[in-house]
Amino acid sequence: MTRRPAVLVAVQSALVVAILACLMTLAALHPRRLDLTPERRFTLSPYTRTVLGRVATNVRLSLFYSGQAGAARRDTTDLLALYADAQPHIDVRLYDLDRSPVIAKRLGVTAYDTVVVEAGERRQQVELVNEENVTAAVLAVAGTPAVSTYFVVGHGEHDPRVDEERGGASDAARALATEGFRVDVLEGAASVPADAGLVVVAGATREFGAAEVDALDGWVRRGGKALFLCDPGTPRTVAGLLRRFGVELADDLVVDERARLFGADSFSARIAYLNQALVPDAPDVHALLPEAQSIRLLDVPGAHGEYLATTAESTWADVDRRARDAAPSFRPGRDRRGPLPVAALVRVGDAGGALLVVGDADFVTNLHLSVLGNRDLLLTSAELVARADALAAPRPAAPPGGTFSPLTLTAREARLVFWSTVVAPTAVLGAVALALARRRRFA
Repeated sequence: MTRRPAVLVAVQSALVVAILACLMTLAALHPRRLDLTPERRFTLSPYTRTVLGRVATNVRLSLFYSGQAGAARRDTTDLLALYADAQPHIDVRLYDLDRSPVIAKRLGVTAYDTVVVEAGERRQQVELVNEENVTAAVLAVAGTPAVSTYFVVGHGEHDPRVDEERGGASDAARALATEGFRVDVLEGAASVPADAGLVVVAGATREFGAAEVDALDGWVRRGGKALFLCDPGTPRTVAGLLRRFGVELADDLVVDERARLFGADSFSARIAYLNQALVPDAPDVHALLPEAQSIRLLDVPGAHGEYLATTAESTWADVDRRARDAAPSFRPGRDRRGPLPVAALVRVGDAGGALLVVGDADFVTNLHLSVLGNRDLLLTSAELVARADALAAPRPAAPPGGTFSPLTLTAREARLVFWSTVVAPTAVLGAVALALARRRRFA
């Protein structure tokens, strides 16, 4: 009688050990990671996973670390391990810089915490190691070839060489560079370079010459790719060029009172819908256009257009832009109710030409690029028109900086936060204090 319980305990213990062994085996064969950190530091972004899913060649990530900096090494190796887990073609190697001078010299490494990304004969160093930069290096050495991108300047456009907040677009140039767009400037558009893969006209305020209009027209019809970012009041020559390809700028002003930012006016238009046929994996956070006009697609022979982005139903178009000088008020029978199209893609002819038009240009400036989904809209538009491939999954979060806070609230959200965190708790505490005072009074 005394041996039977002991046998049962032994059998139960063996079963528990067997179950645990099976669970450990399943976990080893099908590893899954649960990331509960607020910044999602142990999870690759959907964009990085999309890039890695297209890697078809062997890629080596070599980390050169300092033996005296254990914490930094662990953080970097954890990040690189995520890449190896997500893509079998990626091989991660670790080298102590002080103990591997021959390998470091061959790869040109002279500083600690440097990652060298190699694929075949192509090689690129990453000195500031984060997900954005490592993914950009993988895309550069093992992804699609770089696209020579020219920003047209000379007509008041936003300049990719300028760091000034409101007029410069240097942050946009850096963001494009991380995705394989080799950015340069083009002084005037009378002649498009032979190596141009994408021409960007970002917010022209002065008229183009007839030769420039004809040069861009002919270049697109011969297979060129162009991205036009057009504020309300776009010069007549630019609007006429776009009309040749079936895109009409409405020259109105989109009013979005419901989605306006806290403390801002009502003219920042929030993109509410992206064409899922063009962008199947659209980011959850859409762009906010600082001052937008709507656009229309016209029926033009040899051009096929599709709307890319529209605003919400609560928006409306001030057809003569009078709201700039007065309180916005909708005029039935004159102004147009939303949703309003604010971006469109047009494919031209049989040579593969294409142009993408967005009814705003200020969203790419250094002041606004980091707001909500503006950076994603720029990169998605460039990918879509230049490579016919949106690569539109949400990108890694950009480092905080700039004038606007990383926490961006609409006016409605700000009121909700104020009432729920300030007014409501104060009212509850006041009611409790009043009840206690009355209780003491009548005690």
